Amino acid sequence: MKEIRSNINIIGGGLIGASVGYSLSLLGYKITIIEKNNQYNSAKDKDHRTIAVSEGTKNFLTNIDIWPSIKNFSQPIKKIKVIDRKISNILEFDNNRRGSNLGYIVKNKYLLDILYKKLKNNKNITILNNSLVESFQMQNDCIITNLGNQMILSDLNIAADGKKSSVRKYLKTPIFNKNYKKSALVLTFTHSKNHNSTAFEFFYKNGPLAILPMQKVNNTFVSSIVWTNDSGYLEQVHKTNNKNLLSILNQNTQHVIGNINKILTKQLFPITAHLNTSFFKQRTIYIGDAAHSFHPIAGQGWNLGMKDVENLFYLAKNYKALGIDVGDNIFCKKYHNENFYNAFRLYQVTDKLDHVFKNQNPLLTIGRKLGLSFIQKNKKINNMISDFAMGIN
Repeated sequence: MKEIRSNINIIGGGLIGASVGYSLSLLGYKITIIEKNNQYNSAKDKDHRTIAVSEGTKNFLTNIDIWPSIKNFSQPIKKIKVIDRKISNILEFDNNRRGSNLGYIVKNKYLLDILYKKLKNNKNITILNNSLVESFQMQNDCIITNLGNQMILSDLNIAADGKKSSVRKYLKTPIFNKNYKKSALVLTFTHSKNHNSTAFEFFYKNGPLAILPMQKVNNTFVSSIVWTNDSGYLEQVHKTNNKNLLSILNQNTQHVIGNINKILTKQLFPITAHLNTSFFKQRTIYIGDAAHSFHPIAGQGWNLGMKDVENLFYLAKNYKALGIDVGDNIFCKKYHNENFYNAFRLYQVTDKLDHVFKNQNPLLTIGRKLGLSFIQKNKKINNMISDFAMGIN
C-alpha cells in the first residue's frame, strides 16, 4: 500500500478546506487534501450560491494574498437595511466612519476557482480527488488516514467535510443539534432598480428574507435572495411556474429593488444548526461546518468558518516559529479554546434573533419597533452592530 507523508492532512476540499490548505502551505507545511468528489470541476458547474464575505474575512484573505484575485469578482455592500415587516420599520447600517464596506458578495464558483489555481501551483500541496476515507489509526506521534489503496501519515488531521461530517461520525464526537423545521430558498435574479450596493433583510413572522446585491450581468442589475420560511410552503414556491414565483417575490421584497424580472437560479436547502461539544479529538480538529452551523439569519456562518481558518493559521505560525510540531493535545486544545466561544456566541445570537423577529406578541412587536428606532438614533450601538456584521470584534 502506498504511503504519503504530510504535516497536515485535510479531509474536505470545499471552500473552507481549500482555504485552510492554502493558508497553512504558506507556512511551509506539507499539505494533503482529500476530496470525495472531483470538487474543482463539479463546483464550477453546479454551485450557484453566493457568499457574503465580511470585512474581517477580507482582511485575512488580503494577508494571505487571495483577495487581490477575488476583488474583481466581488460586489461591495455599502449599506444594510433591516426591515421589520413594513418598510416604515427600518434600521440602516453603513461603515462611512471607517471608510470601508460592510462586506462583499462573491459567487462560490469564482472563489473556489481562484483557490484551486493557487493550490495546484503550490508544491507543498497534494490534492487527492475522488477519494474516500475508510478508517483512522493513531500511531506514536502521528495519525494514519486509510484511503484503501493508500495511507496518509500526518501530524494533524483537519476535518473540513461539512455539516454531515463523516470524520465526526467516525470519531463519535457528540454534537448539539437543532432542526428549525424550515427551509431556505436561494435565488439569483435580475431586477429593474439599481441596488446601489445595498443589502436588505426583511423580518416576517415565518422567517427572514435577505436580498444581497451582486455584480451586473450583461449590464443588467442582479441580486440574490435567501428566504427562510416553512418547508412545505417553500417547496410549493420552488415548484410553481415563473409567473407566480415572480409575483410572490415582488410582493415579499416590497419593490425595494424595483420589479424582479427574471429568475436565473434557484435552490432549496433545509435549515438546521449544530455545535460540536468539542472541536478536536485524537490529533483531529474540526473546522467550518464540520464544527458548527447556524441559522442563516445573520449571514455569518461562512465567515465564522474563515475565522476558524485565521485562528488556526496564526496558532500554527507560532508553533512553526518555535519549532514545535502541530497536532499534539495542547495544540488541539488551544485551537478549541480560541474558536468554541465564537461559535457558541453566534449560535445564541442567531437563534434568539430568529425567535424575537418571528414572535407575533403585540407587546414584543411594539418593543421591536421601539428598539429599531432607538438603535437607528444611537450611533454607538449602531456602530457596534456594524462591527459585529463586519466580523471585526
